[in-house]
Amino acid sequence: MIDYEQFKELVIKVLKRDIESNSNQNEAISAGRDESLFIVAGPGSGKTTVIVLKILKFIFVDDISPDEIIATTFTNKAAKELYSRILEWGTKLKKAILKDSKNKNLERLDFSQLITGTIDSIAVDLLKMYKEPGTDLPLIIENFVAISTMRKEGLFKNKRYLNKDLMEYLEKFEDREKISSPFKMSEILLKIKNRIFYDQVDLKALKSEINDKGFMITLDAISDYEKHLRDNAMFDFAMLESFFLDKLNSGKLDEFLENIKVVLIDEYQDTNLIQEMIYFKLAESATKKKLSGNITVVGDDDQSLYRFRGAAVNLFTEFKNRIKKKLDIDVSEVNLSTNYRSTEDIINLCNHFVEIDDEYQKARVVGKPKIEDAKIKEKSIPILGMFRSDVEKLAGDLSILINNLMKKKQIEYKVKDIFNPKPEKEYPKKININLDEEYGSLEDIAILTYSPKESAHGNPLLPYYLRKFLKRKQIEVFNPRGQDLQDVKPVAILCGLILECIDPSTKVQKRMKSLPKKANNQMKKWRKSANEFIESSPQPDSPISLKDFVHHWQQRIVYDESNPSVNKQWPDEINLIDLVYKLVRWFDYFQKDTEGLVYLEAIAKTINQTGFLNEFSAKIYFSKTDSSELKSIKEAIWNIFVPIATGEVFIDENLLESLPKNRVNIMSVHQSKGLEFPFVIVDVGSRFKRNLAKTSSLRFPGQKGKTSTILEDEIRNYGQLGKGDRSRKNREFDDLTRLYFVAFSRSQDVLLLVGLNSALGGYMADDDKKNIPNVALGWRRDKQFVGLEEILLI
Repeated sequence: MIDYEQFKELVIKVLKRDIESNSNQNEAISAGRDESLFIVAGPGSGKTTVIVLKILKFIFVDDISPDEIIATTFTNKAAKELYSRILEWGTKLKKAILKDSKNKNLERLDFSQLITGTIDSIAVDLLKMYKEPGTDLPLIIENFVAISTMRKEGLFKNKRYLNKDLMEYLEKFEDREKISSPFKMSEILLKIKNRIFYDQVDLKALKSEINDKGFMITLDAISDYEKHLRDNAMFDFAMLESFFLDKLNSGKLDEFLENIKVVLIDEYQDTNLIQEMIYFKLAESATKKKLSGNITVVGDDDQSLYRFRGAAVNLFTEFKNRIKKKLDIDVSEVNLSTNYRSTEDIINLCNHFVEIDDEYQKARVVGKPKIEDAKIKEKSIPILGMFRSDVEKLAGDLSILINNLMKKKQIEYKVKDIFNPKPEKEYPKKININLDEEYGSLEDIAILTYSPKESAHGNPLLPYYLRKFLKRKQIEVFNPRGQDLQDVKPVAILCGLILECIDPSTKVQKRMKSLPKKANNQMKKWRKSANEFIESSPQPDSPISLKDFVHHWQQRIVYDESNPSVNKQWPDEINLIDLVYKLVRWFDYFQKDTEGLVYLEAIAKTINQTGFLNEFSAKIYFSKTDSSELKSIKEAIWNIFVPIATGEVFIDENLLESLPKNRVNIMSVHQSKGLEFPFVIVDVGSRFKRNLAKTSSLRFPGQKGKTSTILEDEIRNYGQLGKGDRSRKNREFDDLTRLYFVAFSRSQDVLLLVGLNSALGGYMADDDKKNIPNVALGWRRDKQFVGLEEILLI
């Protein structure tokens, strides 16, 4: 088609992307079709631009068809953005080339044939495409359904949930003395099962080595869970990946493999072993052809956050050696270290932060360069710190700051203190904070926390007070994960209304003696809230009131809006999802509020997903000749309302793919991955009044350990990865360092760290000053305090 020099000129001229000015980006994009790459891409380094242009270079320069390229990303949102940009830029380049020459092959070029998505979505698409005649791909279930199924098939079977040996075994994975909740037990069992899949564990070796009654019961529960899913044509995501790998290895997907020439994986630092095996199988096929292709992996070990999902960061840091050893593929390393996102001060902080702890350097890519400043920001505001005596005072001052920013006020703060008493450079005595004119909208501000929960153990947290104080200033926040779904008042009312409609006066619910006490009490609260709402509900755009609507349902009387005087026969069956959407007419919250829309989608998803799995398909049957009505109501209560009531239904990340433009975003650091904001507020210490063991995992790992690392030590040793060279405690410190590195590097212009005074300067106890060690504030794991001299306290 065209040569690389022509391609580069078109990219500069048509797309306005000067790749020639960045030698590392140019090296990554220009690599030959048979050159495999290991791209270490730091924050804000133009990673997505490089991936898109590299794919387009393969198409326009190397004459590789889009359907011969497979590109995976970590999230559905990232996949959509990647595909959208390839389509946009590819179409522009195609038009520019066709202006100067006619090329029939180019005219027929179809970018939609490109294979993009997450590894799971691509697996589903390919398995459907190449399925054997007369067979169907099993249904892929969501995590909350997996937990519910584990509880029902793994725990309740043989009353395992009452077994003391099982309880004692599972307790070793949680930071608590006793575990009796079936939900929590099911959650841990599912994590163990997933770890066995992800790490490709030899179960025979595992059974022979771990001599524990509770562990054997664990394996029995997992076995029953898996059997139930397979018998009912269902997979969870770990089972899907295992099935996909088996199909690749069995030759059933050879037609697809023979066509693949390029394999490109983004966010490789969060890959697990079974995914690596999939990618290596794809790479083997792509690179062994006569006109050999390549594999390119892109990622950043400093941004690996998903150990709890089975990710093994060493698969990234050791990628070159692993693929050479397994497939004899030589890989070139390219470092994208120039940062186009952040100011000089933010870049300096990020560099300093990851280099504070000598031990952490052993977990990083060898010889990794510092982040470099692209020098495109004209001004740079110093890193700021706001620390107050209590969380309410902190939230109040933050809300004042945010309100003033929205009013375009220039805010002047006196610098109270320098974080480091002996700074290398001189700092100002006062500081002005104001965003550029093109900024200043609520969506430009992100508040990042370890967890966005608004309360813990009944105690309000920083996100709660921020919502409260900002609302007083007519500023709304977007934090749908702040409350458990079952505790959100409109959700409680809606669930209560549904229950009142399908089960008047709790006739069926009262007969269900085995309902979990927590779920039963929660449903009673829902019903009470619903009845209070019925009495106070305003009349919507409808000829019937909510009170009459519920009454008609309870009496099984059809209300015909076109002819109210005529009573029609009640139908034989009604979909619960239809009832939901009729009830939301009385809720502006679920129709107009951005958080309400997320909650409504979560409820609808719960109903729809369980509908595929159960006998009555999320419908209520009204037969006078058999017990279908009773059974269908029981099924709905057990499989829809019990999971919501007991906290098993979470707000899925896929429901948060777009952020509203009229709210301040409060999110976890994990949610912020891949995003950037002009003004970022990072909570590094609002929970730390004392140096307590229960908060150590959030700031300075202690002896107990986290579920993910304990599971690694328990399970991974019997898999192909074996025991690693990093201790449990070191891995937890590594992960905490990465977490706050990601948080700090989200900011474009202003970075503000917030917390309590005690988190920063310690506190007095028994006439002695006590410190609160905190990785985020410059403590090394050997308990030496280095500090972050870049921070100015305001």
